[in-house]
Amino acid sequence: MTATEVLDAVERAGGSLALNGAQIKYTMPKEAAWLLHELKQNRKDLIELLRENGTPPPMPPGVRLLKWEPKTPPVAVVRMGIVSNVDKFIGATVRQLRARLEGKDFLAGNWSRRELVDRLEQVGVVVSVENAQSSSVEK
Repeated sequence: MTATEVLDAVERAGGSLALNGAQIKYTMPKEAAWLLHELKQNRKDLIELLRENGTPPPMPPGVRLLKWEPKTPPVAVVRMGIVSNVDKFIGATVRQLRARLEGKDFLAGNWSRRELVDRLEQVGVVVSVENAQSSSVEK
């Protein structure tokens, strides 16, 4: 088999190949285990092919890739939300900030201290965090 044929066979079997540095990472259904021999035989050519193709990383179990068309950088990625009840939003965000300062990431909604301060500023509340217990490194 050629490297292209091996890659096609892996994908048809429901597996995937991806590069991690100079190593090929793979996911493979048990019934396609016979392809491992072909992977080893064509390793060098597969690495070259994967570098050319920009192959997506292996998907976690239960996730199926439906489309792979990476955009050309730079790509702006932003988080946006609409606040309809400003008072409730402020109260909730202050509680999340308190949780963040106490080291309770989950109760802080996994927002960093800086993100929570920014969220408050966006609705007209400016705060300064002077808690000696909080770390100077933003999470």
